[in-house]
Amino acid sequence: MNKKAAGIIFVILLFTGLYVSVPGIKNYSDKLILHKGTQVKETKAVSKSSTNKSLTSDEIKAEGIYAPEPEVEKNNTDAEISFKENQSKTVSVNGNQDNSATKTNSESIVTSKNDSNKSSIASNSGSAVSNISSNQVSRGGSTADESKYPLLSKVNGSFGQFRYRDLSGGRIEVDPQWVSQNIVTITLPGLNRQVQVHKDAASHFITAFNYIKNGTAVINGQEVSLLSLIKSMDGTYVTRHVNWNPTRGLSNHSWGTAIDINASGHFGYVDPEKDLDDPNLILWEKAFKPAGFSWGNRYNDSMHYELIK
Repeated sequence: MNKKAAGIIFVILLFTGLYVSVPGIKNYSDKLILHKGTQVKETKAVSKSSTNKSLTSDEIKAEGIYAPEPEVEKNNTDAEISFKENQSKTVSVNGNQDNSATKTNSESIVTSKNDSNKSSIASNSGSAVSNISSNQVSRGGSTADESKYPLLSKVNGSFGQFRYRDLSGGRIEVDPQWVSQNIVTITLPGLNRQVQVHKDAASHFITAFNYIKNGTAVINGQEVSLLSLIKSMDGTYVTRHVNWNPTRGLSNHSWGTAIDINASGHFGYVDPEKDLDDPNLILWEKAFKPAGFSWGNRYNDSMHYELIK
């Protein structure tokens, strides 16, 4: 035991002597203690500063320090997320309101356009009906004054119809707009006489009188010109009732589609089998029939030739 105790004391004295006599060992020990103290201080400093400043994951890895994210920062982040979500919801609501407003405006615009289109369509339809009605009346698209011309004629084939008013003695007055649009003045070939007729009948009249101007007939064995058979031309466009009787319908003369020739002696019927030399029968066969006219002889009006189409 004494030897062991003496050996231990010897070793302690030896190291103590080396520590004192060899400066490097003392410096190394001081450095080791300083390093450990610095590490502890740095760790404390990092922990302390981490409450004020968040380190990035890269900085934490570089420092080799584990520093959990402060609760305050997390709470702030949650608050920010909540704010953003609320803001997003607000924007969404506003967006829906805007969309609703836009939709309402769009619906208003569409409704307005539809109303406008309907009004336009109704207006156009009304115009179309009006035009159809006026075309039926005038064949020229004009509108008659119904208060002044309260009566409406029949539709006379392609020559149309018109408004009119009755006058005395079986006469009528036709809507002047219809007259201006449909009645024209022509010169009858051969007779060189100006007459008024319907514009759509003019070519038929001219054709008939060209036949009369250039044609001939044999009467009692003698050849005569057709023109010589016309003793009188008694009217084309004459606005009146049939036979000037206000209780009867309107004469085709009111449309300018008829002509009376040789009225004297031709108020009745001409027998084609017995009256072969009758001038109006010859004129019918040689001129008016080829030109598209019909003859009033079938209803005992042998002076009368008219167009029906």
